[in-house]
Amino acid sequence: MSIGSKIKTLRSLQNVTLEELSKRTGLSVSFHSQLERERVSPSISSLQKIAEALSTTAGHFFDKEENQSLVIVKKAGIKKITVKEKEIFFQRLASGFFGLRIMPLLLSLEIGAKLTEDLFHARGDIFGMIIVGTLELLCEKENLILEEGDSIYCNRSQVPQQITNIGNIQAQLIWIIFL
Repeated sequence: MSIGSKIKTLRSLQNVTLEELSKRTGLSVSFHSQLERERVSPSISSLQKIAEALSTTAGHFFDKEENQSLVIVKKAGIKKITVKEKEIFFQRLASGFFGLRIMPLLLSLEIGAKLTEDLFHARGDIFGMIIVGTLELLCEKENLILEEGDSIYCNRSQVPQQITNIGNIQAQLIWIIFL
């Protein structure tokens, strides 16, 4: 079942109209309609808003099989989602399985790409580790430079406002959002 179908099913089960969901999320009725018909893909931020409005986690929309004690996600099965004019990509690694309240992602930023807070909005704590490249994080008006192997943990009050690839190669980082 697709993400849009899962959203529509959950919305219908809860007797929530598109208009009501739009009010709860701040996203347009048109966007929700297109999403449910698989005409558009949601950003991380949009998916989290929808999940919160429907009292679930964003990972719920990616669950394939319930009640498994072991889930292996093969590299070939991971979908790459383009976020900002092909400068930023993310891949979900395993969120939603076992009812976990985390969303582990592999983020890739092209040279000079900026990931702003609205693209990775998080309600909870965040852990990140730089796999490749050099990133600048703007966090509470302080610029932090992180390089390959560096990691960062932020509680919900210290979430970075912006992440910029300041290196000369595509940067990749593991980004775990605690929902």
